[in-house]
Amino acid sequence: MKELMAIKSAMKKRRPSFKRQEFNKRIRLSRSSWRKPRGVDSKMREQRGGYRAIVKIGYRTPQKLRGRLANGLMEISVSTVKELNSLAKDQIAVIPRTLGNRRRLELLKEALKSKLSISNFKNIEVKIKEIESEFIARKKRRQELKKSKIERLKSSKKPLKSDKKKEKKESKSEEKPKETKKVEKSEKPKVEEKKAPAKKKVETKKKAVPTKEVKAKPKAKSSAKKTVKKESKK
Repeated sequence: MKELMAIKSAMKKRRPSFKRQEFNKRIRLSRSSWRKPRGVDSKMREQRGGYRAIVKIGYRTPQKLRGRLANGLMEISVSTVKELNSLAKDQIAVIPRTLGNRRRLELLKEALKSKLSISNFKNIEVKIKEIESEFIARKKRRQELKKSKIERLKSSKKPLKSDKKKEKKESKSEEKPKETKKVEKSEKPKVEEKKAPAKKKVETKKKAVPTKEVKAKPKAKSSAKKTVKKESKK
């Protein structure tokens, strides 16, 4: 591994800084990252002498050393104590920044106990003290807010939630014996209530709508009779 790391450091020294074509002529091109030259007459694409180097696979680091630090260790993100204890010899823990302070404190204490190193926290003891002091300050702040809220409610003469709960419990305990008395009274024989006579449905007469008299049309005289009469005359 040490030999490979020496090769990697030597390759890094020889590796040029890959800049975009005409980065020195236009400011906007100097700000952008690497782009492969694709011009038909581009001398950089043709790799002529005196022009900048382009990206090639030969500049890449060896496969065994990819993603490793300068000391040869591989960084692995850890979010639980179980993951921290299951690390290999050639691995180093990294606590993600999205992890909460409570979980982070657990991991740092475990790392200090088992003498493990964390890549993004060099001084573990200082970080533990810092997190603990933050927790104490937050607790004090919350207690002060709670006290101020209670004082404000007392000054406004509004009943607190705790007082309301006590009143409800007392009222429920008072209601229970009353209900038992009601049950005892209801045990007496009930008198059958007489049903009221059903109301007769009043039939409503519909008003007669005056109909228009339709006059009968005079029947058309048949032509057959006329022909018979003419024949008889003849």
